[in-house]
Amino acid sequence: MDLKYKFSAKEYSTLCGITPSALRKRRLSGKLEGQFIKKGSEYFYSSQETHRPNKDKFTVNVSRSKHRRRNVPEASTNYHKARNGHQLKLTNDLRQLARINKRLNEEQIAEITDDIFEVAKQRRRDRIKKQEVQQSKNLKNLNYGGFNKNSIIDVRTNWRPLFPEPRTEYDEAETEPAATKYY
Repeated sequence: MDLKYKFSAKEYSTLCGITPSALRKRRLSGKLEGQFIKKGSEYFYSSQETHRPNKDKFTVNVSRSKHRRRNVPEASTNYHKARNGHQLKLTNDLRQLARINKRLNEEQIAEITDDIFEVAKQRRRDRIKKQEVQQSKNLKNLNYGGFNKNSIIDVRTNWRPLFPEPRTEYDEAETEPAATKYY
């Protein structure tokens, strides 16, 4: 018996946690190249190949996302999805602060800080006011299934009625030709 190839098909399949039939299918499909030899009508397997590192010609990209999210606005961040999202947010805020500090000195930062806060507060007030106006418009236009006066359309057709009503003097006067007008 060879020292390198010391496992029979049943032993090796038990070691791998699969059935002997599954082991045979892997061997036939070429997934076990270099891990077995044939002696007579039996196959013997080595366990050395299972413990070595991945030696494929390339490494598969294991990243979950296809693209990086750069310069994402604060409103659409996904920190809440991460287990340590609060730490990620803090780290990104500190990095942003460091970038600002490199561009501006303390006097410039102190000068524009108050203005930035005032502008931000004013924009927020304007946005909230717009939302309130929009909501009040939407509330006025709600129809909860009741009778809507604006949806009534008077429809008249050219059909003759089945049971005509007798004509009145007014109807007769409408159909008569107009009399000559005197000025």
